[in-house]
Amino acid sequence: MAIKILIIDDEPAIGRLLEYQLTGLGYQAAYESDPINGLQRVSFERPDLVLLDVMMPQISGWEVCRNIRATNTVPIIMLTAKDAEADVIVGLSSGADDYLTKPFSIDHLKARIEAVLRRSNRQPAPQPALEQLPRHLQQSAATPRSTAPAPSSSAAGAASRQRNTADPIAPGIGRRLRTARQMRGITLYDAGRRCMVSWEYLQAIEQENWSYIPVKQRVAAVTTYMQFLGVDAQPDDGARGGRGQSTVWFVVVLVIVSALAAAAAFAVSSGMIAF
Repeated sequence: MAIKILIIDDEPAIGRLLEYQLTGLGYQAAYESDPINGLQRVSFERPDLVLLDVMMPQISGWEVCRNIRATNTVPIIMLTAKDAEADVIVGLSSGADDYLTKPFSIDHLKARIEAVLRRSNRQPAPQPALEQLPRHLQQSAATPRSTAPAPSSSAAGAASRQRNTADPIAPGIGRRLRTARQMRGITLYDAGRRCMVSWEYLQAIEQENWSYIPVKQRVAAVTTYMQFLGVDAQPDDGARGGRGQSTVWFVVVLVIVSALAAAAAFAVSSGMIAF
């Protein structure tokens, strides 16, 4: 019987993505966006594990955790972007069994889930048959990472050029966005509120943890963040443009100087200027 996992997160994009990924891994995953309803579902559905967000508008994940722990021993893993030591202490003191900061990879989450289930004497979910997995997960499971053939240099170069010309998610864009935000003295929370993108998505963008952001929202989120901070997608193009402008000005100055020198030589030869 598959392990039942209840996800409580007020961000539907994150919750649905986790539900889909965990189901693909063989768990019986369910998602709840309302923390109050989540409390009720824990009591009635009795899941084997709860994944709980911390920052929710109606009631904090810490309070939800304390309410669950008052009557239930179900393992709880808290998922949050709040990674300060004091926040971790509060989460564990509230009764959480583990504390995972966002953004994280699904492999990291899977390892934490299995560790918590072992400690609670629950069994990890069995690996599903390939035909039960979505098509893209079937391909991933059938091809181990260590034996997958590496792309040729020409193919890699072509892919890089295509990404740089058609995809705003250019290599290093996360670092540049983080630098731009920090130079303006803007926190991730304020940036998310002002550009209307989840601040946890912005953190994932800055760390270039693309697997955390749903594919359908990834390009739009990066583009919005770049526009908000005034960061160009292709810094190299701008640099080349700057070098090109410098070359043009150099040629113009050279032409002017040559013309002035020719005029002076003509004036001397014609006796207009005497030394």
